[in-house]
Amino acid sequence: MEPVSPTLERVGDEFVLREMFWDAESAQFEMNRRAARQGEYLADVLDFARAHAELYVNVDFDPRLARQGPPLGGDAALAERCAVLEASSRLRLTEGEVRSSAAVAQQARAELPHVWQAARDGLISIAHVKAVLAQLPLFGGVPDVIGGFDELMRDVARASTVAGTRRQARLVADRLTASTRTQRHAAAFARRTVYVEDVADGMSWVYAMVTTDRAHAFDRELSLTAKQMTAEQRDGRTTGQIRADLFADVLRGRDVNRVKAKVLVTVPLDRLAPEARASVRDARAGTPMAGLDLNSDCLIPGVGPIDDATARQMLLDAGAFTRVITDPVTGVILDMERRARKATRAQREWLVLVHGTCARDGCDRLAIDGDIDHHCAYHGPGRGQTDIANLDPLCDPDHAVKDTTLLRYQRREDGSIEVEFPSGHRTTDPFAGLRERVRALLDQIAEPPEDPPF
Repeated sequence: MEPVSPTLERVGDEFVLREMFWDAESAQFEMNRRAARQGEYLADVLDFARAHAELYVNVDFDPRLARQGPPLGGDAALAERCAVLEASSRLRLTEGEVRSSAAVAQQARAELPHVWQAARDGLISIAHVKAVLAQLPLFGGVPDVIGGFDELMRDVARASTVAGTRRQARLVADRLTASTRTQRHAAAFARRTVYVEDVADGMSWVYAMVTTDRAHAFDRELSLTAKQMTAEQRDGRTTGQIRADLFADVLRGRDVNRVKAKVLVTVPLDRLAPEARASVRDARAGTPMAGLDLNSDCLIPGVGPIDDATARQMLLDAGAFTRVITDPVTGVILDMERRARKATRAQREWLVLVHGTCARDGCDRLAIDGDIDHHCAYHGPGRGQTDIANLDPLCDPDHAVKDTTLLRYQRREDGSIEVEFPSGHRTTDPFAGLRERVRALLDQIAEPPEDPPF
């Protein structure tokens, strides 16, 4: 046998790697298709059971003789309940999972045909569909707006993770809805609650619905406290286990030395002073995509817009603020040239405000918890400068592999970062080209009402 050259061996390895990735992708597409079909089948089963209650219910039986009285909804509801129970037994799913799967398929087929077709084709998962469906109540059943939202979110979901789809669906719906954020926040605030869901083996989930700023501040405190623990304090526990233990201690009122976390929020000038409204850009200039306009919305970077009343209250509670402007009259140093390698606090906060999350395509980790990377290395042939034009927020995992692996991180003009893998695959910006489409949707609806000035 003739020897194979190293070049041919390398090409062969790359081919094998691509084939392995293709197999994984094909399996994912097939799993998505099967999940969508199962949801449709379950929806059809429940519809059929309701329409043919006699298959499960003795329609001649007098329901008043039943111990618990007649079932709510009559025979149809009782038949549906029986069908759910049978499906649960056949599929070894909980009754809640059966109902949820059927409800998602039924609603998505009726109201989000484009998103649902992508799920049927295997291009997105049921979790993506749920993330989009969750925003429909904001539209009040307006067909034209929902239709545009449906097409837009189909493309977002096809290119993004579930978390990214959920965030963008929330941001786009927030733009297109007729009610103000303050009105919606007041209604949601009234629904704040806590509940416990027992699982098994002495474990339970604890859920709490609280304001976004408090939730993210607490979440960051848990993460930062766990991150700063010594090996002895960790005692072999994972970060997730430590966070759970800290959370339980706080719930029980134990003295926990938590790291205090900062939650940044931007409040445009016109949200504080009505007379400043004419000096800022049209609110439509800002779009709910990567690179949110700091001059148009009150924002928690990496999370999304919040209502004006909450943002103003956070500002009052803080008692101090940092003025962020791009005019040369500012005293904040944003360009350091070669004076230091470490980014200043002002630079870090600016990058957090602009990016919100890690700059790498598809990464949802918050920029405020990540590192500041020199795109052109500070110590290298390019002699990269420590200025905003050369700095990117990268999460710990991305920062760790950027310069130590064969992955190539390449920056685009908009500041997002593309990653090229040895197999030849490249990441894509999930939200490229969506700004113009959001503006087009905004042009089709009436001007949304503005929150009242402070």
